[in-house]
Amino acid sequence: MDSADWDKRYAAADSVWSLTPNQFVVEYLSDLPAGTMIDLAGGEGRNALWFATRGWKAENADFSGVALQKFTERAATEGLSELCIATQVDATNATPFALAPVDLGIMIYLQIEAEGLAAAIASLAAAIKPGGTFCGVWHARENLTDGYAGPQRADWLPTQGELRAALDAAGLPGATIELRNREVAVEGGTRVAIDVVAHAIKPA
Repeated sequence: MDSADWDKRYAAADSVWSLTPNQFVVEYLSDLPAGTMIDLAGGEGRNALWFATRGWKAENADFSGVALQKFTERAATEGLSELCIATQVDATNATPFALAPVDLGIMIYLQIEAEGLAAAIASLAAAIKPGGTFCGVWHARENLTDGYAGPQRADWLPTQGELRAALDAAGLPGATIELRNREVAVEGGTRVAIDVVAHAIKPA
């Protein structure tokens, strides 16, 4: 999908994604002191807005201008405009982010093929300060056989090995990479999705 396709998708609904932050973002990152952060491929900005409510200066960087407009409008409605920056980018290209270098970079469900994902990880890692934090969450390859949700294409579902190689190449060695279960509400009950979560500290 190109940016025009994403614009159409975001224009078709008031909110394509949940308005609440990702559960693993909350679990892994709640204890960090407020600073500066980038959410690469952040869509409508649910995670960036959550950080802004906690006093962070937050940059939401995404392919879709429509998604970014929703982000800026929601930031204004919530009185967070001074803490929120929208940047339109192709995640797979090196980007001069507005806030770089930052204390935290996150990437939540950027589901693309391995080469592009590695490039996006490298771009985000380059924008993180030495000693800063990287956190990423993806639908895992295991969802194809054992889980629920996410794209049904193996090449868009990263393995732990692919993520390890991309993070090492991006200068984020020693990352913690683990599979995590996530409950998804469906008609009549819940299903279990399998996510892969990566957390790393950039060497000083």
